[in-house]
Amino acid sequence: MPAESDVRNTVLTAARGGIMTDEVGVITGDVEIESSWASPGHAAARCRYDGADEWYAITDAARELAAGTAEELTRFHEALVQRYRQSDPV
Repeated sequence: MPAESDVRNTVLTAARGGIMTDEVGVITGDVEIESSWASPGHAAARCRYDGADEWYAITDAARELAAGTAEELTRFHEALVQRYRQSDPV
């Protein structure tokens, strides 16, 4: 398990269309996105329904990050949150 400082988490309401996962397809509604280092310089992201125990890999969300810094992981995570957050709650 990564060190707490190497993990970024955000709870959000998924945008229309939801978040595509490798294991179960699209998930929608209130979800938590977690980004962390899968290995040095390689970030990955997963999601789960808010409050659930089971995590799912976000399809096509793994990236090589050249510098491998905490700031780079934060930017990676914030880009995912911006992509998947519902901008206009109903």
